[in-house]
Amino acid sequence: MKYPGQPREPPSWYRDRGQSHIEKAFSNELGDLADAIEREHWFGDPLEHSRYRVDFLLKDARLIVELDGHEYHSTKEQLEQDAVRQRYLSRAGYTVVRFTGREVNRAPAACVAEVREIYRERMQRSLAKRRVMYIDYPFFVRESAKALNLYRELHPTKDLSHTSLEELVPHAVEWLHEKSFVTAFIFCPPDDALEIAHLDGYVKEHDKGEVRMNLIQEELYSLELGSHMQRFSHLFDEFYLVADDPVYLDPLRSVLPKEFTDEQLGGHTFKHLANGKLLRRSNHETSFVGSDLAHVRWQDVWYVIGSSMGLSLYEL
Repeated sequence: MKYPGQPREPPSWYRDRGQSHIEKAFSNELGDLADAIEREHWFGDPLEHSRYRVDFLLKDARLIVELDGHEYHSTKEQLEQDAVRQRYLSRAGYTVVRFTGREVNRAPAACVAEVREIYRERMQRSLAKRRVMYIDYPFFVRESAKALNLYRELHPTKDLSHTSLEELVPHAVEWLHEKSFVTAFIFCPPDDALEIAHLDGYVKEHDKGEVRMNLIQEELYSLELGSHMQRFSHLFDEFYLVADDPVYLDPLRSVLPKEFTDEQLGGHTFKHLANGKLLRRSNHETSFVGSDLAHVRWQDVWYVIGSSMGLSLYEL
């Protein structure tokens, strides 16, 4: 298993066994939490099988509540399975809160009150939107070299040089008209990893927030980027892609809304796909022309590269 599966509906083979005694006692005390909490949710890969059923899920807070009845959670084998399960759910981006059957039987209202408090704390700390930036590193390198050659021709008196990725990312965020916190995943082949190894776990602070970077190296890095984007789409609200290749058409389209949004600009109505932004080539060069991704907001990646080199807007 490379990546954990997303939360999803029960598999077709599953038949609801009904709530256990402790689940009923817990549910009866939910009160105002009942609208936010979902019962009987599954995690897993639809191409293989649905791996785990969880008792209760608070999706917006990335919080799972498990009630451990003595009958099913008492042997060494069952405790080991619980540990494996908890690691799987943690990798999927969720926090697991567990109560023993004895705790629920003794004071179900107190258990619910504790969940309610954890839920409120997590919602108060959580960002209004969770943003992720996927970066095709070889694309960045190629476009940086081409942009540098052009800008040196346009501005021969300026001492222009290659910009580093850590310097470019804050400019990328600014050109996308964003702020706050962004998680960035940088994908590259192993041969390129050494030169940017220092970026794994690196936090770049800037005037409007910070970017947390993660490095993922794979021979088939572009396929890995698409797979990662789809597998972890449930953790993010908005998706930024620094790339321009047909291989990314299906992955990015799958994590964006199914329907187009109408937007008024002057007397014209335009259709666009919300929750995504691109740093790509210009309209006459992009690989996304003619596809749904042509309706995603975008900026020319050369503008970002030039601004990170110190060029002003009128010099780009």
